[in-house]
Amino acid sequence: MNVYATLQLNLTMERTMKKVTMKDIALEANVSVATVSYIINNVKTQTIPQETRERVLEIVKRLNYVPNLAARSLVKQKTGLMGILVNREENQGFWRRFHYADFISELEGLLAKKGYHVLLYSLDAENPNPQIILERKLDGVFLIDPSEESFHNISRQFPLVPLVVIDSHIDDPLFFKVLPDFKSAMANAIQFSTDREFVLVVEKYNNLGIIKTLYRESGLEPDNIFTMSNEADLKHFLSIHKGKKVIAVNEFIGVVVAKYAETKDMIVICTSGCPEILPMACDKITFTRTKAVIAEDIMAKILEDDQVDKLDKFVYLVPSE
Repeated sequence: MNVYATLQLNLTMERTMKKVTMKDIALEANVSVATVSYIINNVKTQTIPQETRERVLEIVKRLNYVPNLAARSLVKQKTGLMGILVNREENQGFWRRFHYADFISELEGLLAKKGYHVLLYSLDAENPNPQIILERKLDGVFLIDPSEESFHNISRQFPLVPLVVIDSHIDDPLFFKVLPDFKSAMANAIQFSTDREFVLVVEKYNNLGIIKTLYRESGLEPDNIFTMSNEADLKHFLSIHKGKKVIAVNEFIGVVVAKYAETKDMIVICTSGCPEILPMACDKITFTRTKAVIAEDIMAKILEDDQVDKLDKFVYLVPSE
């Protein structure tokens, strides 16, 4: 027996002497705990490669893993509770605080019509701790604008609960993501700026994937892009670029931009669902459907096991014509 085989045997014997956990299986299979949980509990609403499924089940058998039947029975019980988790930072500007207000209000209304009660919980964006909400048994979770690190920390704590992520480019095939089609939206916005140079004002998303997409699709150099931090710095940025058109992402940022730029030179990508708050003179990029409608529809399909395997994991809001 070679050294590697001996180590594997010793590892297996050591694990069989103690209670094997899903974390042990995930470690050996090189997958997430959530993936192991979905496979063991035969969750059909998640698309998992057959090779991965077979590898995990082989390890389950070899390590004599015994599922927690009490936990499995709890998973199948419906509580009528849905969770909305929002990442918040200290000293947020109003443009950041209000960004998801319309989405949350609409989503809560859609869920209420189906008989759900909704728990809204704020997470520290730097150090998320969903312990309080974990004490509730949720039928589903909507997670808003997580960083990649916080997403993985949170998703591990909801291994058997359907989770839909809002505004995230996290490339995890187990979870559905709902976000604007920024590539198309930016292309449409640039069409309004063909007569002169433009600058871009973007929101400080927690998800770096979205920030990178906006930067890339704008085609601008970093000096022509401002990530919204405070009003004074925005005013200074716009004064440097006086006379240029301004593309802003988020209507509430657009409201601030309108204080320091000509409204006829503004193009706003409306990610907050509130285009009516903007000056009439500015151009607006809106979307055909709202995040709330799409997110609730996906969650319903997951819970009903309605051909979820045929849905794309990234679902984009399409800009209106």
